[in-house]
Amino acid sequence: MKKNRLGVPLDEVFAGSEKDPRWAEAYAKADIEVTLALQIAKARKKARMTQGQFARAVGTTQSVISRIERANQNLTVKTLARIAAVLHATLVIQLHHPHAR
Repeated sequence: MKKNRLGVPLDEVFAGSEKDPRWAEAYAKADIEVTLALQIAKARKKARMTQGQFARAVGTTQSVISRIERANQNLTVKTLARIAAVLHATLVIQLHHPHAR
């Protein structure tokens, strides 16, 4: 009997999609939560960490990481800073006024 898989591996989600102009446009229009969730999930995967390993390094649980990667978790700046530190990344938060001169 085959095991049922929950979800789709991140590699399959992104396989070739980033080269599709429609995908790039949808990504650009995504809410900040979705954009951030995708960035975190991709960075974790690139670091070759499971959600469980990542959670332990960040100081949280795997279920919280899962919710973060599904854009279903309200993130604090403190949590974002811990995530950035684990990923050896710089957290940049800024307000951007697209029509300001």
